[in-house]
Amino acid sequence: MSHANRLHDARIPDIGKVHPAERMFRVNWVSAEFRSPSGIPLVTADYVARLGRAARLVDLRSAEEIAGPLGHVPGSDWLQEDQALERLRELPDDEPIVLISRGGERAGALALALERHGKRFVAALFGGVLAWRQVGLLTVRDPDILTRHGLLRAPRTSWESSGGELTAADIEAHLGDARSLRWMKVAALLVNGRLSCVDGRDDSGVMGTPGGDAGEFLLALAAVERVSGRRLDDTTVHTLLLRRLDAFGRFYFHTDVHASNKLIAALRADRRFDAALAHVDQTLEWRRFMRSPPAAVRGALLEHMMEPAHLGCGHLRLALQHPDRYAIRPQLIEAFLRSFLSLRWQGHEENEIAVLPGGHAEGAVVNIVVEHAVEAFSTIPLVSPMAEGSQMFINHPQVSGFLRGQVTRFLARQGDRLALGAGGEIELNAVIEELGGVQLGHTLAALAAGLPVYEVRFGDASAQVTAVGRVPTAAG
Repeated sequence: MSHANRLHDARIPDIGKVHPAERMFRVNWVSAEFRSPSGIPLVTADYVARLGRAARLVDLRSAEEIAGPLGHVPGSDWLQEDQALERLRELPDDEPIVLISRGGERAGALALALERHGKRFVAALFGGVLAWRQVGLLTVRDPDILTRHGLLRAPRTSWESSGGELTAADIEAHLGDARSLRWMKVAALLVNGRLSCVDGRDDSGVMGTPGGDAGEFLLALAAVERVSGRRLDDTTVHTLLLRRLDAFGRFYFHTDVHASNKLIAALRADRRFDAALAHVDQTLEWRRFMRSPPAAVRGALLEHMMEPAHLGCGHLRLALQHPDRYAIRPQLIEAFLRSFLSLRWQGHEENEIAVLPGGHAEGAVVNIVVEHAVEAFSTIPLVSPMAEGSQMFINHPQVSGFLRGQVTRFLARQGDRLALGAGGEIELNAVIEELGGVQLGHTLAALAAGLPVYEVRFGDASAQVTAVGRVPTAAG
């Protein structure tokens, strides 16, 4: 039995014992954690970059290292190695801790020692600061960390969301906490990153756009159909998705706990799944089943996955329910879902499914922009949508626009599958931007009606928050 399975009952308690959002965080931690041959618990730089305020990051290096050329991960506490074990043993056993050293060796040894002392959520950053920088994530060389030697900042105090509206001061306070932001190079985003949904229930740092990678891919396919004047068949959708994975790597799609529970209930009631689900009960067992279901039930499972009630992404669900508003054929969405899930079941690990907790309680829509035009060498903030006691929709329009240009050029080169004609690339980009604006408007009007909208502009030294209006209510 795997380590994750042995610790399942201890680390993922029944619903009701912890807040649903915290429980989902624990499930995601257990799913993301892996072990070295010597048993060291490890998490990747990508996972740590998206943790936001949910975990404590502790750098174990010397003063010369932490303020030196490699810098340190933003939001880190600093404990030198000789005092770290004693200080961290004082923390609650369920507090998530990520340990950081130069290459991971020192952090790994301490992670094992803390596990022996009862810490349930402790891991070393795989590859250390070197790996963090190699995947295109930024460190800082802020000497202020030297004044905080031995200080452990207050952890997250609550997973509850009030659902109240957020003010500009609330946004500024959230972004003023270094633990709420991580930074990534745009060039790295093309091969190592992902576009998440604007959804405020995500406990991780995100670059947001409606529907994430899945929403952007479907937006591009709908634009292709308009420009080319023909419908894309299932084979073409499958081929384009596979090529997109080969070209750009990771691909994000999300659902939520409510939709997952409805799906599970439907599968339990479907006699075709009796044998396949005979020993599937706990959360991690369901995750393994959904990652690689038995071949005999995959067709039936696809049928259930097409039901709007079983889609936890509000953007995709709304598009499936209101295809005319979103200017997209429901059959195109269904073809995408079949291809995405089939490729995932065949072992394409780039296809990622995130499960978000609870219901919507967002208090604002926040558009993230940077001072200068986005280029491959630009750095872009990953912002945690969950502030203390609140949620916010996070949208990165500049990043979406840059990546749409990349996808447009990619699709224009698929001449054996698409016939865009002369000037098709320029027209396709224009249609993608037009449809993208329409779809964003409908999704926000449905999920964020009446909420305040803020623009956060990141300059060289600070972030300026400006109120720009409110989301209109949905028409009809």
